[in-house]
Amino acid sequence: MTLSITDTGVGMPPDVLARVFEPFFTTKEIGRGTGLGLSMIYGFVKQSGGHIEIDSVVGTGTTVRLILPRARNVAAEAARLSPDAAGEAAPAKGHGEVVLVVEDDPDVRGVAVSTLETLG
Repeated sequence: MTLSITDTGVGMPPDVLARVFEPFFTTKEIGRGTGLGLSMIYGFVKQSGGHIEIDSVVGTGTTVRLILPRARNVAAEAARLSPDAAGEAAPAKGHGEVVLVVEDDPDVRGVAVSTLETLG
């Protein structure tokens, strides 16, 4: 699956484009960004077995393409690995672990906490 996002912004010069996936690299002034956004996306895509491409032209805009593998059939994969787990499609519930949620936006933090509670 490929997901493409294109903007018609100012674009990025080659020296910035070469560094966009570096953790903590940012072109923003101090206090206006962490430089973790694209490096986190890069990590997610690579951990998922995918690829990411960015094309950018100064004065024209930027296109980001996330190329991700198709999802596997979870039940079939579970049956192959462990016949007893074939019917178990949901993730296992926690066992009393504590999860610290750190997020400065109250709305985003609320969604994250609610999702974690739903997942057990």
